[in-house]
Amino acid sequence: MQFAIWVLIRWGDSNHFVSGKITMPLLVINLFAVMFVLVAFRLLVKEIYFMAQARPNPANRTLIFGAGMMGQITQKVLQQDAKINTTLVGFIDDNPYLVGKKLEGLPIYSAEGEQLVKILKSNRITHIYIAIDRLTVERKIAITDLCAPFKIKVNVVPHANQWSGGLFQKNQVKEMNIEELLERDEIILPNDLSKANYKDAIILVTGAAGSIGSEICRQLIGHEVKKLILLDQAESGLFDLEYELRQKGMRQGIQVEVASVRDYMRIKKLFITHQPDIVFHVAAYKHVPLMECFSSEAVLTNIFGTKVIADLSMLHSVKKFVLVSTDKAVNPTNVMGATKRVSEIYIQSLNDRIESNTEFITTRFGNVLGSAGSVVATFKKQISKGGPVTITHPEITRYFMTIPEAAKLVLQAGKIGRSSDILLFDMGKPVKIMDLATRMIQLAGLVPGKDISIQCTSLRPGEKMFEELFKDSEEFAPTSHPKILRAKKCSDTNPDFYSLLIKLEAAAIAHSNEMIAPLLGKMLPEFNHSPNKFKKAITLDQVEKLPFS
Repeated sequence: MQFAIWVLIRWGDSNHFVSGKITMPLLVINLFAVMFVLVAFRLLVKEIYFMAQARPNPANRTLIFGAGMMGQITQKVLQQDAKINTTLVGFIDDNPYLVGKKLEGLPIYSAEGEQLVKILKSNRITHIYIAIDRLTVERKIAITDLCAPFKIKVNVVPHANQWSGGLFQKNQVKEMNIEELLERDEIILPNDLSKANYKDAIILVTGAAGSIGSEICRQLIGHEVKKLILLDQAESGLFDLEYELRQKGMRQGIQVEVASVRDYMRIKKLFITHQPDIVFHVAAYKHVPLMECFSSEAVLTNIFGTKVIADLSMLHSVKKFVLVSTDKAVNPTNVMGATKRVSEIYIQSLNDRIESNTEFITTRFGNVLGSAGSVVATFKKQISKGGPVTITHPEITRYFMTIPEAAKLVLQAGKIGRSSDILLFDMGKPVKIMDLATRMIQLAGLVPGKDISIQCTSLRPGEKMFEELFKDSEEFAPTSHPKILRAKKCSDTNPDFYSLLIKLEAAAIAHSNEMIAPLLGKMLPEFNHSPNKFKKAITLDQVEKLPFS
């Protein structure tokens, strides 16, 4: 601006009164001098501002695990984010060739056991950012175990393909969660393995508003389905799910249906209207202690709700029907598990019908981490309230899987499953609930037994010490995926199954809860029920004296 004014003055000063004293070279020198001063001043102000904002906070001393490209990107992002007040102490890495060197002026330390403990302690570290793609579960567990005594928060930088627009931002970092410490690596099933199977298909998902049902729907929207029918009784959950799916790009082809799977006429009308090609039956009652108290409800929904959906699927020649079952159906000790086992037997029997053109397939799940009412959700609430964390027995174990894994298993079942198959993941070794509670307390930056106590109560009615994946009488067969196991239909079905099924329905409709367990026991010889000690039980001998026996 100043240079332009002087040029105008020079052009307008015909008598050279002013311009005679100020030459053009002098103006050019002045121009560059002014530009240098202005730029330098702005840079100085900016640097002072960032220095003031990023004043080291001794409470946030950080190490980055991984001295590779992701570690360097993480360093840049953390240094530029003035809101987090982070002091970067250095990097840690497993590569011995990098240890002892410097990266971006920061030292690279060893990530090995005792050496790392000394570094954490001497540098008063409060946060660690894991910036390594696909770090093994064993390594993650080792890191969290080392950090736990020092109450260090462990954060995970997402994989590069999850960065928004290809750029990594601080808000994408997440704290290490229990799903990442399953003592096994995540089971990866690419969506394109099942995509062709569902393209242009009309798909019905019952229990769509639930944790697993909603995840199945989320994954299906990437499969170019023709129509996705969301069925559930929970209208608020359906509303939220429909909105989410539309926001994610599925503008057309979503049909919401508020209904109960027990309502035959309502479901019949739904089948006539939409004519689904594939059915994923997820709707069920699943809480073991509650279903011990409300066993009639468990029977009406888990067995006869399944029967409604399965019968109509066969009647309308649905191509594939996939039932979501549970490992609690194997040698059940509770009403919920028994109802799911009866459902498995019933849909397998439909494959034997001459008139059936439907393939009936079962998937069995272990405990699903993060699902509504899961032990993880309970532990989180207890930890947030300061404890204690309660477990029913110090030696109790369970198989665990994540919600995305569960949904992918269901989708794969619809692709590779055959008539009467029971499919499930090879979930590795079962996890001790005591270890799960301990790790969740550690992930919260607390010390088990000191900050949060762990108390053992007693086994709940119907609860098993350990779960099984298959019955002894179920025959194994391979699948096209090494992590998916298949069991063929076993031949030890009770010959009185159907007559007992009629009696069971009558008892459930009459809400005669005391009759449910004995009838289930007659249908399933392997049912070893532990009745609720607060409820009046009825013996098998007494069943014979019932009016409909």
